[in-house]
Amino acid sequence: MSELVTRQNKQGDTRSNLLTTTSAVVIAICIAPSADAFAADRPTVWLELGYHFDTMTGSAGSYLPPLDALTRAGGFPSLTEIENILGRSRGAEGSISFEPKGSGWIFTVSANYARSHSTRKVHQQKQIFGLPVRKTLQDANTAFYNGTITPVFTGYADQSTDNREAHTIVDFQVGRDIGVGLLGRYTDSTISFGARYAQLNTKSQSEAHDAPDAFFDHSTRPGYVIHPKYYVQIHNHASAALANRYANLRAIGPSISMSNTTAINGDPADGQIAVDWGVNAAVLFGRQQTRVSHQSTVQYLDGYHGIKNIAAAPITHTRARHVTIPNLGGFAALSYRFTNAKLSLGYRGDFFFGAMDRGLDTRHSVTTGYHGPFATISIGLGG
Repeated sequence: MSELVTRQNKQGDTRSNLLTTTSAVVIAICIAPSADAFAADRPTVWLELGYHFDTMTGSAGSYLPPLDALTRAGGFPSLTEIENILGRSRGAEGSISFEPKGSGWIFTVSANYARSHSTRKVHQQKQIFGLPVRKTLQDANTAFYNGTITPVFTGYADQSTDNREAHTIVDFQVGRDIGVGLLGRYTDSTISFGARYAQLNTKSQSEAHDAPDAFFDHSTRPGYVIHPKYYVQIHNHASAALANRYANLRAIGPSISMSNTTAINGDPADGQIAVDWGVNAAVLFGRQQTRVSHQSTVQYLDGYHGIKNIAAAPITHTRARHVTIPNLGGFAALSYRFTNAKLSLGYRGDFFFGAMDRGLDTRHSVTTGYHGPFATISIGLGG
């Protein structure tokens, strides 16, 4: 009986502590907006426009052409070395925020769009030499020695990739200004809740044409030939390969973020330098789609019997799946602001964990991220 009473007392203490902590936070948030007099002079509407450059993370599964091992062994580069080289994306962003006077609430709608297109081409060739052989001529009675020749074959690797990427991120958030001075006299902080929509797309094509090896057979007429084309028999492999991939994600879910501005020097009325930083998190629910197709042909040239083609049947995969995607991001910036204007330069990252199916023949989810510098300009209206 005493044990039960002790357990109930502990549970009661836990509830009391939780209630006390929650009440303190709510009271702080509610009273914070009135902590500084200049809050009343803020514009009620903010318009923000910006431009950014992003580096994309998230490699696709490698597509290996049929002669990849021979290509590497011959000293040529592999197609896999350029498959996942993506260009930097660039794009625009914008937002509009509304803060009713005296409410401490901030309503914001923002959008971010960017895309990239990169191509890579590799062409290498080299001469592959066989052993020297005697060159002779023959008439009806005698053979005449006429020196030696060295048979040669020109091997090559001709590869290319074309990668395209585009993404759109839209946020709707309702934030609470937790006060000027709550975290320090020269600090503004806002906590926001809302919803985030993300659409991510990638499209790529890889192509390879390789003839990396050659074998010279002298066994048919060693040392004695009738015509130059019969000096030596050449055997070699060649291949052609093509792969196309498309991956897409559309997802939406709840989000939370916190932003902070800390003044370094000056006053907003005359111009102020400040440090901005923020973090964001979301859980997105959506649909992941992938389409993959690839085909290849191998050619074997037999010096005795001619060309033999081995064509692999085209392979196509279409996959779709409902997924849950955690999303984390953050930024840091240096800004110069006035009461109704602001210019910011900074660096930002946004990562969607397991967002894209970048596999080839089987599903393989990878984390897709965007990080890079940005610049924004904001204008305040009303007051």
